[in-house]
Parts: sequence; C-alpha cells; structure tokens
Amino acid sequence: MPVFSARSLARLETCHADLQTVCRELIRQYDFCVLEGHRGPVAQQAAFEMGKSRLQYPHSAHNKTPSLAVDIAPYPVDWNDISRFREMIIRFDALACLLRRQGRISNRFVYGGYWPSLQDWPHIEIKEK
Repeated sequence: MPVFSARSLARLETCHADLQTVCRELIRQYDFCVLEGHRGPVAQQAAFEMGKSRLQYPHSAHNKTPSLAVDIAPYPVDWNDISRFREMIIRFDALACLLRRQGRISNRFVYGGYWPSLQDWPHIEIKEK
C-alpha cells in the first residue's frame, strides 16, 4: 500500500479537512504525491509570474488558511503522461462522491485539468457553494 512521504504529509496538513480526508483515502489505493497545499504571498507571486496561476495573492484558493486547494501528482511524476493525471482525478472524484454519501466530507471539488484556458492537472479545489 502506498504511503505519503513526510514532505507530502506536511503539505497536505495545510489543507482543508475535506481535501485531507479524500487524499488520505486515495493514497491507500493509488500512489501520488502532494505538490502544494497552502501558498503564501511569495510563492503565489512566483506562481503568477511563471504563468502557473492566474491569480495574485490573496485571491487563490491556495492562499486561504486552511488551503482550499491542493496540487497532487501521480507518483512517480511524469508531466508528459496526462492519462495518469486523468486517472488520478477520476479516482479522487469517485472517492469524494462516496465520502460525501457517507457524511465524511461535505464539499464538492473543481479540477484544474478541466479548465478551458489554463489546464492545471494537479490542481483540485473546493467548489464555492
């Protein structure tokens, strides 16, 4: 069974409880790493300047405390294999549906890989109600 590295776990712990719950269930069946949870002002500005985010601090879901977004990637990471990112998101979404039905989480999620303008495959964020 896959497990989180100490670095992934530390990043995950900066995220909203619902994101943590789904990720902790997903790691039991699918190997992935947590790239980022909470993002402070310096990291957000860098992401904006590199074109990895369309938002400046404090407007990203990553900038909230706890973070309302998490970036995850199949492990080992292969940025050219988008099919693995799609599989990971499908698994995440299926688990999220199950956990919502069980009452273990309450939120729904938005997946950056499906955005029309900036496809951000690792990005998952809590959908605004």
